[in-house]
Amino acid sequence: MIARPTFGRRTSATGDFPARLEALGLAVGLAEGRLDADDVAFARHVVDKANVRLRHGTTHTLVALLGATGSGKSSMANAITGSEVATTGVRRPTTSSTLGLVWGEADATGLLDWLEVSNRHLVTAGDARRGGHDLDGLVLLDVPDHDSVAVAHRLEMERIAEHADLLLWVTDPEKYADEAMHHYLQLLSHHGAVTLMVLNKSDRLIGTQLDDCVRDLTRLLVADGIEKPSVFPVSATTGAGVDAVRKRLAQSVADQRAVIERLSADVTVAGEALADHIGPAKSTPLDDSTARRLSVDLADASGVEVVAQAAGGSYRKSAAARTGWPVTRWTRRLRPDPLRRLHLDPASRGRSSLPTPTGAQAARAQAAIRLVADEASAGLPEPWPTLFRSAATPPPVTLTDRLDIAVADAVRTHDHRPPRWWSAVGVVQIVLALAALAGGLWLTALAANNWMQLPDFPTPTVWRIPVPTGLFLGGLFGGWVLALLSRQLARLGGKRRAASVRRAAATSVESVADDLVLAPLRAEIARRSELVAHLRRAGADID
Repeated sequence: MIARPTFGRRTSATGDFPARLEALGLAVGLAEGRLDADDVAFARHVVDKANVRLRHGTTHTLVALLGATGSGKSSMANAITGSEVATTGVRRPTTSSTLGLVWGEADATGLLDWLEVSNRHLVTAGDARRGGHDLDGLVLLDVPDHDSVAVAHRLEMERIAEHADLLLWVTDPEKYADEAMHHYLQLLSHHGAVTLMVLNKSDRLIGTQLDDCVRDLTRLLVADGIEKPSVFPVSATTGAGVDAVRKRLAQSVADQRAVIERLSADVTVAGEALADHIGPAKSTPLDDSTARRLSVDLADASGVEVVAQAAGGSYRKSAAARTGWPVTRWTRRLRPDPLRRLHLDPASRGRSSLPTPTGAQAARAQAAIRLVADEASAGLPEPWPTLFRSAATPPPVTLTDRLDIAVADAVRTHDHRPPRWWSAVGVVQIVLALAALAGGLWLTALAANNWMQLPDFPTPTVWRIPVPTGLFLGGLFGGWVLALLSRQLARLGGKRRAASVRRAAATSVESVADDLVLAPLRAEIARRSELVAHLRRAGADID
């Protein structure tokens, strides 16, 4: 799996590599199921490969010797080794296999087993220090040609190139512009710090041809995305320039930085691939007005207004039954209670009997949810708009059920205690009714006495009004006036009760909106922010 191209970006410094690697691993966990599956798989592969490579330590430096057919890779291996080991020292079973040349006494068996390199050769102590350069710890991997017509050869080359710590490309004046080679160099453009270019057969160039060729090759490498490319003019035949290559390899082996630099470049590439899907670092925050607008639309879909009107109607009905004319108030009880009809009275349990939201109400609720998600993802590329919308959109049945339960609980638990003035007015109404009854009986008795022509008995008066007449008319008129006043007070109280229930139900709807819509959306926004933070720690460039 050759690393992916990231043209125009600069390779991040190795920095605190363990922390960067850990951050990439955390980013992979958050990106799973959210970002492009191939990019996530690549990043996970980078993390796994880095952990395995680090477990083998940095004692050995893996150098892949890469090149086209006829470029002189094997000759270069022999020149570095100081013997004909690449051609006569070992018989390679197939041309698709890799030859591992190991310098030093430290055991590289585990590392070569991991690379599945079975063809191995231990370089002698004398060859290891040829030219005064200590290559102890170098593992030179002579791989098949990258332009081989055999697919197996190219796959083997790509596999080794992916796992190597340092990439040593070999070309010559005839093949340095080879399209296949530069394709791989472009894919590895982030790995300039661990990429070296050997211009073999330089002895065939005369005069200024060598300088011109090196300059042109350098230009091509820069165009491939490799900053400050290292080009070594070499002749494996004459040995010219080989010592400079050995010196560079000895330096890499000594400082043991190639392992970290290679893995760091891999982490950068993987992090940048994931960062391509991030967009701006910050997303639009959810403000209070958005939450209020969502609650209003959900309240409309949940039938809050119907419930409020029913609460007001129930209040008026109860008030009339408690404060109306005692003789006729019982007829109020024959009328159905609006809250009981909706199965929302305090004694009820379970779901209400609210009407199912209309298509327009349901569409308005879904549109409100989408608007919240779209506002939160404004300016962000896919997949974030889709992810935010998915997180903020609960199943319709769940939303409907939760809204119904919230509204029902808000109404049932609301304070339905009758106001004190109901009792006071009820007592007065009874007194007035009794007065009217007493007056009526008194007047009846007077009429009967007159009809039977019995002796008159004195009838008291108050302000020249006979007491029986005053009691009867006063009781009737007073009860009627008090009933009218009570009805007006009940109408005002019903409005207040409707408003109070509306507020309580709207508060419950807000909690449902926060629980089913806003909280999941905030969680997804937080996961994205966490992903951004991890990718930044991993070295990705996110604005």
